[in-house]
Amino acid sequence: MGGVRRVIILGSTGSIGTQSLDVIAHINRLSDEGRSPVRLDVVGLAAGRNAELLARQAERFGVRELALAEGDRDNTPAGCRVGPDAAERLVCEIDCDLVVASIVGIAGLGATFAAIERGRDIALANKETLVVAGPVMIDAANRRGVRLYPVDSEHAGVWQTLAGVLEPGQAPPLLAPGVVRRVVLTASGGAFRDHEPEDIYHATPALALRHPNWTMGAKVTIDSATMANKALELVEAHHLFGLGNDRLGVIIQRQSVVHALAELADGAVIAHLGAADMRHPIQAALTAPHTLDTREETRLDLSALSRLDFSPVDPARFPVISLARRVIDRGGTSGAILNAANEAAVGAFLSGKIPFGEIIPTVQSVLDTIEPAPLSRLADALDADRLARGHAEGRIAEIADRTRA
Repeated sequence: MGGVRRVIILGSTGSIGTQSLDVIAHINRLSDEGRSPVRLDVVGLAAGRNAELLARQAERFGVRELALAEGDRDNTPAGCRVGPDAAERLVCEIDCDLVVASIVGIAGLGATFAAIERGRDIALANKETLVVAGPVMIDAANRRGVRLYPVDSEHAGVWQTLAGVLEPGQAPPLLAPGVVRRVVLTASGGAFRDHEPEDIYHATPALALRHPNWTMGAKVTIDSATMANKALELVEAHHLFGLGNDRLGVIIQRQSVVHALAELADGAVIAHLGAADMRHPIQAALTAPHTLDTREETRLDLSALSRLDFSPVDPARFPVISLARRVIDRGGTSGAILNAANEAAVGAFLSGKIPFGEIIPTVQSVLDTIEPAPLSRLADALDADRLARGHAEGRIAEIADRTRA
């Protein structure tokens, strides 16, 4: 399981992508020093529209195979694939051992599915992959023997807390053993955890983007403020670990030090603690099953911990958690509907079309309106996505009209 691993990074210029490259540089330094059995060779990079940063990354890591979703002749690196399917073409044409799937939203769905179908292991940072098309992705992963290494800090935490009850080296997708009574994901509570809902209805994007613990991209930071991020993660955990609603929980942990907990049948509770630094789960995914030294500055200083605060999630304050549980129970295309409505609503908020307080009501309205359909192909999820976005855009237009009136 050691040696050189060829890696493609989808979403290389985003938050997870840039941190993945930072982790790769660290791992390769350890390899040079004889302290890592793994060395990582970056053989492909895919980005959205940041051609300048993509070119710098390619030069630094000696990468020749590139993809850009949006570009033109003047700013695109020579030989770079360009177009909405460029990332998918990259994973189809270039041999590799591991794909870091970190394109935000449904835009990364096609390329991730293509990588799974080609038997590539996935370091999964794009939670929408499983929320939107979980049954299709899990079926393909099981059929092709693909491991889905979780990069979300919570799911990486679940995976590590379950290590004692799993087979050595076992990674998702999996069915959590019966001795696991419940898995609990933690949430920080986001930027407005200490505000009353009526006080944040008209909150600005600048305020919503001030996460108390983590530095992340805009979409996931807004999702943390509404707790839609945790809702999506519940659905993702359902697919990664084969858990139903009766074995999934959420709790607020203000310091973001405890990332996940596993309650076992004998009453023991195993907690995963770590610094609020995404480089930890990224490194675990890139080097599994090995555990390597991390940078000293990213380690959790236990002596500096004065307290760990836990509190239940108020369903009235964060109704999106109930929506996630509905999605898990209903199955089919309900995950695609949830995700599409949320993406549309968050985009509308960031562009000033709707108030912050209308994000989750918009999501609920779409879920209440559209009946989920069976999901057996990727096309079913994409059809549901288009339908849900259309409904969401209609409601967003109504809200905008009321606001102007």
